[in-house]
Amino acid sequence: GARGLSFFLFVSKNYEVLGIEKKLGLKASATCDVAFDRSEAQLVGQEGYGLVRYVIGMLNGARMSVASQGTGMATAAYREALKYATERIQFGQPLIEIPAVRRMLDRMEREIAAMRCLMIESARSVDRYHWRLIRLTEAGTNDREIRNDESIKKNERLASTLTPMSKYYMSEMCNSLIYDALQIFGGAGYIEEYDLARLYRDARITNIYDGTTQIQVNAAIGGIVSGMSEKGQFREHINAFFQTYEPSSLARELLEILEEVVRAYRALPSSADKEGFAFEVVETATRLLNGLLLEKTVYQLAGDDRQAHRRKLTDDYHIDSIAIARGNLYRLQARATTAVT
Repeated sequence: GARGLSFFLFVSKNYEVLGIEKKLGLKASATCDVAFDRSEAQLVGQEGYGLVRYVIGMLNGARMSVASQGTGMATAAYREALKYATERIQFGQPLIEIPAVRRMLDRMEREIAAMRCLMIESARSVDRYHWRLIRLTEAGTNDREIRNDESIKKNERLASTLTPMSKYYMSEMCNSLIYDALQIFGGAGYIEEYDLARLYRDARITNIYDGTTQIQVNAAIGGIVSGMSEKGQFREHINAFFQTYEPSSLARELLEILEEVVRAYRALPSSADKEGFAFEVVETATRLLNGLLLEKTVYQLAGDDRQAHRRKLTDDYHIDSIAIARGNLYRLQARATTAVT
């Protein structure tokens, strides 16, 4: 299994590049297939710990890199779509004045705001354990004391939940928003004259490399379900928002749905069902966290002219989330009922 894999540093010249890959997107980044033939390599670290310790240790950084990439690409697509919809005259009016187009642009705006909030929150959780670890190491603290440091352990556990949530959400939403941006361009978006075609191709890899969405969901589900126990860490993280400011009734409603979603998930009879329906839990939890982060920004804009707009954006995001969460709850409850009968 994974515990038997080791990590090697390749130092030999006994290899052959079989060819440059012809990819759908990211064509500026040349990648290739490599064949090794009795190639010498040096073992890095302990034998059998290549994946479970060393590669996993790099995953939080990799997840955040792809999350930021997805956020940036979605932002670029939104700006292109907004510019085109403002300038393009259709049926005697700018595209942006058509309600269906305006609705797509509004969704893109609030989703990108949520993506930015989640990305920064996840990066903060990584920073809080990573830099403390570095400072303790530089101060000469021994490995045992570092491993037992409560701040490092707590924030590393939190990061191990938030970073896969971020990677999943940003990469999936990146694809969804660029899809809508291309739709706003209409037929013009399907040709190479505009950047949307390239963004559309480039975005497709984000929910595949450095761990597919399914792998990210599998990585996050444990931290969410166990974390929603009475004294769980994820619940503690959520409760901190409720103690910082007065959340809206929409946020409270979404929290109640998440509680039901977690209960329904725990009631699933088999491990196969739980693996198959983990996405519904992770999506609901991620959207709740995003909404609470957005609400925090509303209070931070007190006295600012932008506060009213951010309030509406946040409420609309909550409404989207509640609709999605109720659908997730229905699927989980239906599956539990079907499995029993």
